[in-house]
Order: sequence, then structure tokens, then C-alpha cells
Amino acid sequence: MKVWVTWLGDRRAVLLQFGLLLAAGAAWIGNRFPDLVGSWKQAFDFCAGATALMGPIAAGAACLAYARLRRSAMSEVLLQSRRDWLHWLQPGLAIWALASAALLALTLVTTTVATLAGVPSYWEFAWILAPSLIMLGAHTAIGAAIGFTSGRAWLAPLAVVGGYLLFLLTAVGVFPEVFNTGGTSGSLSGQGFAVWPVVCPGIAAIGIALVVVALAQPRIFLSTWLRQGLVGMGVAALIVGWFHAPTDNDGRYTSIADPPLTCAGTAPRVCVYEETPRPLRDLTRRMEQQAEALIDLDVPMPDRFAQSYLSARPSEGDVVLLDSESRSTVSDDRATDSLVRPSSNCSADYGSGPRYLSVEVRALLGRWLQIKAGILEPDPDRWDYAWLTSDIGVQAPWIRTTYRQLTECAFDQLALPDDPG
Repeated sequence: MKVWVTWLGDRRAVLLQFGLLLAAGAAWIGNRFPDLVGSWKQAFDFCAGATALMGPIAAGAACLAYARLRRSAMSEVLLQSRRDWLHWLQPGLAIWALASAALLALTLVTTTVATLAGVPSYWEFAWILAPSLIMLGAHTAIGAAIGFTSGRAWLAPLAVVGGYLLFLLTAVGVFPEVFNTGGTSGSLSGQGFAVWPVVCPGIAAIGIALVVVALAQPRIFLSTWLRQGLVGMGVAALIVGWFHAPTDNDGRYTSIADPPLTCAGTAPRVCVYEETPRPLRDLTRRMEQQAEALIDLDVPMPDRFAQSYLSARPSEGDVVLLDSESRSTVSDDRATDSLVRPSSNCSADYGSGPRYLSVEVRALLGRWLQIKAGILEPDPDRWDYAWLTSDIGVQAPWIRTTYRQLTECAFDQLALPDDPG
């Protein structure tokens, strides 16, 4: 093993490189960690995307190692060895192994914390990490090519910057989604991974690694027909992966039909996606607190309030809206928004046309719920102050009628109170 890491420096240098790789991964996660803890799939996907920062570090390390190799007598000795290709690749393979170990460690720690937070794991999606590991190899190969062809160690920082520039050019759309191997701001609830868009960067990365290594040392890697054929396959892989990669990161994800739910409470019954259960307890508490006013007036509510995407137009007639699916707390306003939306099948909520008075009516109903729950104080300067502070006997008929109309999507029948102000 010592021979493999010789060109990386002494033990302290190896540990330093590993630490830098881990630091780059931690920097990539950054302040997103609280959200990643609440979604195992998002945590795994975000770690897969850490190649954006870890890859350039691997490229810089490879540049240093291969610059030393080029300046040593070993660069010519390798040409005479029996396994010249393996001996030439040893430093790069060692750096790739180091970077891969750092990425796997980062992923394991992040997903373990998510599991300990009570979030279900989805190891069937572990395959999405394979293209990321291959991309680390491509970055390593690029750094090795720069270091060996130049023989100048001072180019290592430029290799780091160049590696990150490849990601930036992908992020802004100059390149297809090749150097972007994951990372989304959403929780991925109700979503899975599309195989081909995820695999394409890995295919392109294989091609990149083979091509740049051959260009860096053609006397070794183009010396036989077999090796030339392998490099030719790399060119084909680069072309296929590059031109078939998606044009944006959203292509990595695909919707899952009827994602399972987890529920709590009885009045009302509240359900969120099973894969992001952290907000359920707090959301249920807040919705039950505000729903008491409706229960006191015997207002019929849906059997359950379930999380769903508005664009999906689910068959269930209820919807839960969240500030963040990954956090353990929600705001009172989100609990209110969920209660005043007893049906998710209202066509007026989806089309481009006007929604009549639904927005104003829901806002007034929501303020009434929060006032009754002791969350909000009536504002004397608002137009609805007189009605919100009136007797419950005055308020009740409008509350009952309005909630029924919202449930039935009878938006054309909605009206504000006769004398709100």
C-alpha cells in the first residue's frame, strides 16, 4: 500500500489531503444541513453532488503528485516496466480512493444523522452515488494530466479553480449536466431518480478520464492496439454521456405515484409524506389548536388533511401546506393555510383565470381562526376589525356557509360578510 501513496507525500500530507476533501464536502453541505437531516433522499442526493467541491480538490492533489512524478527519474523508468500503465496510474488511483473514501464518509455521516432524526432511509437509491465516484476519478485524471504534462506543481491551485469552473459552466447552462452530479434545494418528497439522466454524467466521466490520461501519457496508453481501442471506447463514452445528459438538474428526478403517508391526530386527522415525517407532530398540534373554533360551531371538516402537491390534483379533497418538509417545526400561518383549504380539487385554484373572492375569503377566515386560538390580536386599523370582534352569533352563519363553499369549490358563491367593517 505504501507504494501507492508514495507520490502523495508522507502520512501527514495524506491526512491533510483527506481533511481538505472532507472540508470541501462539508462546505458544499454548509447551512443546508438542517434540511438534509429531514429528508434521507435529499441528504443522499446532496452528498452525491459534493463532487462540485471535492472533485477540484482531488484535481489539485493529482496535479501536485504527477508534477513530482514528471520531475523524477521514475517517469522514464515506468516506460520500461512490465505494468507501465498500472505504475503510472498508481498515484491517481490512490488520490481517487482517498476522495471516494471522503465522499462515502460524508454521505454515511449525513444519512446516519437523518436516520437518527427519525427519517426513513431509502438505500435502493444508493446507486446514484456511482456516477459521483466516477466523476471524482475524472477530476483526478484532469489534475494528473495538468501536472504530468507541465511538470509544474504551482499549477495545482489552477487545477482546483479549473475543476470548479467546470461545475460553474454546468450550473449556468454552458455545459450539459455532466459536472453536476446532484444536489437539490427540495426535499424530494414524492420523487425518485431517473436512471438515464443520473447515469449520463458517469458515462461521460469514464470517457473524460480515459481521454485525458491518454493525452497526458500517449507513450503508455496508446502504445498497443488494445489500449488504443480502450481509449476509443472512452471517446465514445464521452460523446454519449455528454450529448445525452439532461440540460438541467431537474431531469434527475421523477415523480412517484401515490407516495405513502404517515398520519397523526383525530380532530383533524393530519397526514404528511412518510419520507419526511419531521413536521407532523408540530403541524398536528397547531392545526388542532386552530380547528377547535370550527369544531365548536359543528363545521364539517374533511376526514383528513393530507400533504400533496397542488399541481398533482389528487383525488383526496384536502391538502396540507408546509413551510419546509424537512424541518421539525412549522408556522401557525401554514397550519391556518391548510385548514382554510379543505379541498384540493378546485379547478379555480389551478387555472390562470381569477379565483374570485377565494383569496380574500380564506384570508379573513384564517385571521378568525388565529384570533379564536389566541395566536393573533384583531387590528383596529384593518377593515375587518368590527366583524372579527363581533359576537359569535354574528360570525357563525358566515363561517359555516363559507367553509361549505370552500369544500365544494363553489367559488362563485363566496362572499365577504355583509358588514365586515
